[in-house]
Amino acid sequence: MNVKSVKSSKVPFSQTNIFLVIGAIALITYFSYSPAIKNNFINWDDNAYVFDNGNLSKPLTEAVAYFFDPNYFIGNYIPLTMVVYTIEYKFAGLDPHFFHGLNILIHIANSLLVFYFAYLLSKKKLFVATLVSFLFAIHPMHVESVAWVSELKDLLYSFFFLLGLLLYYQYLTLKNTSLQKSNKKTFTQNPSVILTTICFLFILSVLSKPAAITFPFVLLLLDFYTQRKFDKWLWIEKIPFLIISIIFGMIALVAQEADGLLHDTYSLSQRFFFGSHSLLTYLFKLFLPINLSIFYPYPAIAEGTLPSSFYFAPFLVLLLFFGLYKTLKHSRLYVFGFLFFLLNLLPVLQFVSIGEAIMADRYSYISYLGIFYILAMVFDSFVSKKGFAHNKPFAALIVAGLVITLSILTFSRCKIWKNDDTVATDLLNKFPNDRLALNNKGFILYSQNRFKEAIDLFSKAIALKPNYTMAHINLINSYASLNDLNNAKIALNKAIELIPTDFNLLYSKGVFLYNEGNYSEAIKFYNKGLELKKDNINGYIYLAESYFALNDYAKTLKAINEGLGYQPNNYILLNNKGYVLLVMKKYEEASGYFIASLKQKPGYDRATANLANCREAMNKNSQQPGN
Repeated sequence: MNVKSVKSSKVPFSQTNIFLVIGAIALITYFSYSPAIKNNFINWDDNAYVFDNGNLSKPLTEAVAYFFDPNYFIGNYIPLTMVVYTIEYKFAGLDPHFFHGLNILIHIANSLLVFYFAYLLSKKKLFVATLVSFLFAIHPMHVESVAWVSELKDLLYSFFFLLGLLLYYQYLTLKNTSLQKSNKKTFTQNPSVILTTICFLFILSVLSKPAAITFPFVLLLLDFYTQRKFDKWLWIEKIPFLIISIIFGMIALVAQEADGLLHDTYSLSQRFFFGSHSLLTYLFKLFLPINLSIFYPYPAIAEGTLPSSFYFAPFLVLLLFFGLYKTLKHSRLYVFGFLFFLLNLLPVLQFVSIGEAIMADRYSYISYLGIFYILAMVFDSFVSKKGFAHNKPFAALIVAGLVITLSILTFSRCKIWKNDDTVATDLLNKFPNDRLALNNKGFILYSQNRFKEAIDLFSKAIALKPNYTMAHINLINSYASLNDLNNAKIALNKAIELIPTDFNLLYSKGVFLYNEGNYSEAIKFYNKGLELKKDNINGYIYLAESYFALNDYAKTLKAINEGLGYQPNNYILLNNKGYVLLVMKKYEEASGYFIASLKQKPGYDRATANLANCREAMNKNSQQPGN
């Protein structure tokens, strides 16, 4: 294969050298991320994916069927990732150290795949492969993907993504060798078999995280870099990949919309400036990984005007593209590496507004690989120049210093992910005037019973965004925890005045009225909430409790049955239905619901106690004369 952009290494390396390098990469990567093993789960997504996810306790076959159904988690369709979580749960329960440990192991595996991919792509330059792998393995921007249990999806999709790229490179090699014409091809030397396997790996990747939809375009980049002829067959072989990409891209949009993560808060022109600015910020943080955060808020917009840096960003991006175009006269390296970076970032550059963050460290995980490859190839070229033999010791010192620096930064950054408090404190330190940072830290203080301090932060968050529902709810709960019911009531009424159609606030008002014993008024607010969100299970639970308090058992059962219509296996509703039937002295029927509740949540204390009382009542009833 003729690849003019890459020169073969003149220095032969033995397999021993390669194994030593691989061992060093694995050990240094493990050391750099070792603090993460001691970390806990955090309430930022880990609850929805893992420790509050009752689906993990289902039998494996049931769990697999549920996750592939499809069901969405925080706007994601990631069935394969959820299955892996389930398997982890079967092995270790809710031990966070096991979950963190597996993340690190998969990241090490990915780093070694990167090593091999860069080794082949650079025509077996060991120095290039080593540098690329180290940059990928221990760059601080990758801590979020590794030290956050919720980002298993990032690691898992990348694993299959990288395997697919490696096989595709083998496919390109076979297409240009005598093996293509030979009838004595082994299983691993058959281009059709390899292409089918690559397609299967792509499906596994996109089932792990929808970010993998860029895969077919990266394959085209490899075609470009290896100077493959863009003939009819090249396009035909990409059709299955493109179809898969389109299907899962549409599923991803449906999932995001289902969880309300798609929004049109910003105009198209503003999103263009956001995307350009974010692109440059990712590049900046690659070279200077400082002020890293779990969350990067959108900029404050004063009277429709963005900060000046956002208006300069598109011009800098255009200059960058112009410079890249000029390099095509000499090499395909720079265009390949940059487009690899850009294509894998493109879905998350906020040209389509998704979520509330303008960027995220985790989005750099695969995309940085393109820039790392450029840097390593350029550095190798500098070291390998004739007459510059003295460069090699200097280069070795630079690489060693770089590895040590990145390792220390990554080691330190892992500690920030220790628990909810460390994450929330770090976020507030980075963005002291951001409403989400204020609310998150306030919630930590609330959970520590530091209610007055929490009230101060929730109030500041509301001042920044008056319709910020969660801050209102947290403020109300903080006042209630201090038994300051007057201020809780004032805060609740103000919140409903500002956000009259938020079902959470309507339910909160219902709970407030219920606790005051005003059940009829509480029912009105629960019903209003259910009109806005018919599948909210808590609404049916609260509504049923209010009807039960009024001794209206028929409407209590009606509310419970409506809730079960949305979640037939909800253990609370099953138990509550059993209790109503128990009160109605329908013991046989009631016991069935208690048993069903316990099947969904073994050890559920209320269902256990209710079942015991039900059986006692059944025994007494059977001993009555005439029975």
